[in-house]
Amino acid sequence: MNYDYRQWIILLIVLIPSSLYDIKRHKISLWFIAVNLPCGILLTALLSGMPSVSEYFVRFFPGIVILSVAYLAKGCIGAGDGLVCLFIGTVLKFGYVIMSIFFGFVLAAIFGLIMLCLGKYKTKTRFAFLPFLTLGVIICGFI
Repeated sequence: MNYDYRQWIILLIVLIPSSLYDIKRHKISLWFIAVNLPCGILLTALLSGMPSVSEYFVRFFPGIVILSVAYLAKGCIGAGDGLVCLFIGTVLKFGYVIMSIFFGFVLAAIFGLIMLCLGKYKTKTRFAFLPFLTLGVIICGFI
């Protein structure tokens, strides 16, 4: 782990309850994320110094892309997932954010295919993405 382990732990303290909430209710608590975005910025500033505005833009870019997809593709992915990616960008650098999202998508695709093959899901069935994104963050923590 190249990061201070406290950043990863605090990130997971936010992501794991949000994932459980997403599994149960199929939505992400926007209030929870809104409170934690500034906390993530503060945490990063305290533990590793305040990144520049341009660095934050780069870190936020994947979340902005997912928010745009959520708006344009209505129902393909939720806006809450994009907001969570913004939160992840407050704590992790761009490469880790991209890898977390990539691993999240791969794990979600594998899960979806398995459920489809087992006949549990249909092609239009929606399921929570945040748990897979959280697993992606955990995987990146060990890289």
